[in-house]
Amino acid sequence: MKTLQKTSLLVCLTILVLFISAGVIAYWPAISQLFTVSKTAVSDQTGVDPFSYDPPLPSYVKDLHPSYTIQAELHTSEAKISGKMTVEFDNPKTKDIRLYVYDYIWNKMAVKSIRYKDKSLPFSREISVVKLDNPFGNELRGALTIEFENPVPRRGTRFGVKDDIWTLTTWYPMLAAQNQQGSWYDPPQRIDFGDPFIYHYADYDVSFVSPRGYQWISSWGRGETREVDGSKQEVHYQAKKLLNFALVGSPLYHIETITFPPNLTVDIASVDKGNIERIKTIAQSVFPTYTDWYGALPYPHVSIAETSTGTTYAMEYANLAIFKRDMYQRNLVDHWLPHEIAHLWWYNSVATLEASHGWLDEGLVELSVYHYLNNRYGGQSASTLLDEYTRDNQRLHEKHPAGKLDKPLQTFATEEEFHWTWYSKGALLFDNLRRQIGDDSYKRFLKRVQVNYHGSVIGAEHLDQALGQALQGEANYFVTNTKSPNAQSFSPVYFEPYITTVINGMSFYPSIPARVTQNTVYIPLREVGERMGLAISWDKEKQMIRVKGNGREVFIKEREQMAEVGEKRLDLGKPLLEIKERTMVPLSFFDQALGFETNYEPEEKTVKIYTRIATEK
Repeated sequence: MKTLQKTSLLVCLTILVLFISAGVIAYWPAISQLFTVSKTAVSDQTGVDPFSYDPPLPSYVKDLHPSYTIQAELHTSEAKISGKMTVEFDNPKTKDIRLYVYDYIWNKMAVKSIRYKDKSLPFSREISVVKLDNPFGNELRGALTIEFENPVPRRGTRFGVKDDIWTLTTWYPMLAAQNQQGSWYDPPQRIDFGDPFIYHYADYDVSFVSPRGYQWISSWGRGETREVDGSKQEVHYQAKKLLNFALVGSPLYHIETITFPPNLTVDIASVDKGNIERIKTIAQSVFPTYTDWYGALPYPHVSIAETSTGTTYAMEYANLAIFKRDMYQRNLVDHWLPHEIAHLWWYNSVATLEASHGWLDEGLVELSVYHYLNNRYGGQSASTLLDEYTRDNQRLHEKHPAGKLDKPLQTFATEEEFHWTWYSKGALLFDNLRRQIGDDSYKRFLKRVQVNYHGSVIGAEHLDQALGQALQGEANYFVTNTKSPNAQSFSPVYFEPYITTVINGMSFYPSIPARVTQNTVYIPLREVGERMGLAISWDKEKQMIRVKGNGREVFIKEREQMAEVGEKRLDLGKPLLEIKERTMVPLSFFDQALGFETNYEPEEKTVKIYTRIATEK
């Protein structure tokens, strides 16, 4: 792990924990959580920033830094989009290059040509994938120019037009996505429910022409509008780090804009001014609530679009929350609009592989509705929703005991099982964590996810790592629970707290932090030992680690607890461990084997080691 040097004042947050079993937290009641600032923090700390242990895991999607320049026109009388686009990106160094075309089998987008520089390139298409030979050679980056034409369905589909409201989503060809090993993802099979698309965060420069008088909201605000040829208008957008680029517009729309601190504008579109007031009332409660729990959105513009009756229930696209007008019946809008707004954080700012790990964003946004209801109406309304999730989870346990949260979208037996799993059980997964660690720690965890993984595509292991960082330790919760069968209750948080290491009164942050494991404080041998002036080497003859210092020579073996000190054999009480390819020794090694003075303060989660007689301790 790379060591980051810091010279500025670093304040190390440590965790006061009630242990249920020796040294490892098996269950962590929320009421017992007390987090304090370490009293040992000093101005001359060296080593790794305590908030940077375990740097963020790589995204599921390898970042090729794509940038789109799109010129497109909506032909309303023919219900089609014609466009020309250039997508520039890092050379993937693969034999072929792939594009995703997210259309309907019964309504095909036509890719008319692909060019590289001045050369027309041959390509083939297989359902949702366009393939062509990689023309970039040894260049670090390249650009493809693509002409396309996309008929707009005259129906209330995710991409379509109904009652003169145009919902333009996944309307252009997109650069395909690779995993970190450089293999292209095959786009998952599309089914009647869910959104299995894989996206690649990108920058956008979009010029969109439509008839004059059309009002548009988009993934990047209102844009800049100018007249074209008298009867047309062109709206220009320049956007950064978007998962995709979508627009919703109509000549019938009224649009109002509200703002939230620190610098967020929210455009609200409806054909009914009265409905805009209802939407604003919800938004004015939702955005401050979610910002409190998750942190501010890292975008300047988002939009809310109300579509016509009989359209797709509710949808999330980049910086867009979309719902159909039918939702005012039975006040469904008071659940599903907050749900879609929560997707602005979970799906939009931080993404996942929807077909495989859709529990991540759907579970979080369903629990977000709980937070909204609790903030606006009080605990009884919010608890009623949690009771509904609990009933769904019980049905899941009874009808699908062998299923699990990390179940691919295409393998659910019914849409009912899908909703019970990703939405209800997913929400309970996060709420179970919240109750264990407390609201403050839970907020810190989710804000850490936003900081670490904005613009990334993540899964359970990313969440576990962010949880450990927020709690200052190593955590396992999501990986275990998303792979467990529905018949099994949630496993509690398994947590090993990190320990602040203080050498001669100076805080030191090794790249692999000290921690409590098996009721024992373990210290990274080489980093801490060399910091103390010890000579550490490998003795080939003895096949043992040789440590020399403080007037002693000690030999130890990996994974054993006996040390040789001169002619004596010393039982350290616990064996050596290997964590992330680093040798960890019990604190007794520095104390008993090497003769240094040590002091472990469990409440402070701090271990102090002295290599010399200290005048003040």
